[in-house]
Amino acid sequence: MRLLSALLLLTAGFVLAEDVNQLAPELDIKMEDGRAVKLSQFKGKPVVLVFFSTVCPHCQKSAESVEKILRAYSAKGVQVLAVTTDEKQRKEFPEFRKKYGATYPMGSVGNQEAYRFFSLSVMKPFYVPTFAFIDRNGVMKERFIGGIMPDNPNAGPAAEQAEIAKHVELLLKGGPAKAAAVVKTAPATAKR
Repeated sequence: MRLLSALLLLTAGFVLAEDVNQLAPELDIKMEDGRAVKLSQFKGKPVVLVFFSTVCPHCQKSAESVEKILRAYSAKGVQVLAVTTDEKQRKEFPEFRKKYGATYPMGSVGNQEAYRFFSLSVMKPFYVPTFAFIDRNGVMKERFIGGIMPDNPNAGPAAEQAEIAKHVELLLKGGPAKAAAVVKTAPATAKR
């Protein structure tokens, strides 16, 4: 059954990158250790919020890039958080951490919570990995639904890390998000 789910996740092909520039909705996250954390607790820090799945190959590859961003920017106050919409995957976090070197905080939110957070219709699929870049004031500047590299989802860890770093630098500078929304297809992005 897990293999079938993973195969179904791989059949998706939609990436949405867009400016948001609105206050990020509250998000209640159940952390790996069972604590409840609110996204608003991180106000005052730039936040890279990653929605992922432990069985998503692109999410697994992204783990290395996300970890390098944490190491490069945590001293500058950047908070990295990763969340899954599958509560059962919380028990898989230790193995995921061991296998992919992830040390950043992980938790879970309900599927409906993720749709509400991104103002998405439940009639449309939600693709992972999804990145949200939230500034110090709690404003979601950008979101990338289905991956950070819409033009080249298989670019590799170095290119992906550079792309994430570019958006983190914008958060740190307080600069504007990208100029326009982009809708691209990406052949191997996972669906949640």
